[in-house]
Amino acid sequence: MSPIRHQTASTFLFALFGTSWRMCLIEHPRHGGYLAPGGHVHELEGEPPQDAALRAALEESGYLPRLLPAPLPGGYPHPGVPGPWWTVDMPAGPDGRANASHLHRDHIFVGVVPLPYEPQGPPELPVRWVDRDELAVLDTPADTQVLGAHLFDVIDAAARPNAAAAPDEELAAELLRRMERDQEVRLLPPASRTPEVMDRWQQIDRDNRVWLEQLLAERGWPGTSEVGERAAAAVWLIAQHSDPDPDFQLRCRDLLAEAVLAGEADPRHGALLQDRVRVAQDRLQVFGTQLRTDEEGQLAPAPIWEPEQVDLRRLEVGLDPLAEYVEACRRAADG
Repeated sequence: MSPIRHQTASTFLFALFGTSWRMCLIEHPRHGGYLAPGGHVHELEGEPPQDAALRAALEESGYLPRLLPAPLPGGYPHPGVPGPWWTVDMPAGPDGRANASHLHRDHIFVGVVPLPYEPQGPPELPVRWVDRDELAVLDTPADTQVLGAHLFDVIDAAARPNAAAAPDEELAAELLRRMERDQEVRLLPPASRTPEVMDRWQQIDRDNRVWLEQLLAERGWPGTSEVGERAAAAVWLIAQHSDPDPDFQLRCRDLLAEAVLAGEADPRHGALLQDRVRVAQDRLQVFGTQLRTDEEGQLAPAPIWEPEQVDLRRLEVGLDPLAEYVEACRRAADG
């Protein structure tokens, strides 16, 4: 007699915190310890395992990952598509779906979360992002330990596509020209900011924003391998100064986060734009990069989420401690 076999799906979620990968685990109330998010496939409803993996990840962790294709050998000529990296039969005891011991045919996916501080929904279970060292000492099943340790070895290559074949010097030059125009008006002393200058300031920002929107629609986010570090900074700067179009700025935040994940953008720029968007949405910022004038007329950070941890988050992405940053901004404003 064949054993009872239920289809399940689980996902190992990874995110970059600055330049370091962490893996998302949930604390399971019934199994005990920490596991990758997962659950049963709704077979009677015709749910594919991939959809079940995404649904369970969102329900249990609050994150909707981008699933990755399994790695292919170097030189293989065709692109991979997202799917399970492994399919295994796991023994399971009696539960709400079977009153006897049975098997779970688990479809194991691997996914990435570009914005770990921006969950898509409330998690059903406690969530913990762990690095390689934490995983080694955490209360997790042996299968989670083995696969998690292996994935830490391969996630960087799996999540990061090949760099652009050749730099685009023409695009880089145009980006640098637009960055110079952006900074030209912003670096003028306050006394020189006549109504005519402010009108020009708005026009430059508008022209840059419209130009970048068309570029992104045609080619996607230009990364450092395509345009170089300075021109890549110009892409971020135009997005940072796109406040009049919050929908476009939000889209830029998402595209920049993917570029950071791929190693094609500076994590500091991702942090700055993420804070900019959150403050514009009247939400607590994460990295303390957005300053306002306080009641005493001094520059001070807009409200920060978990402020006691902000310097640790800033360190992860390569930003100076908050107090040093605020003091430098105040000196620049006074100068």
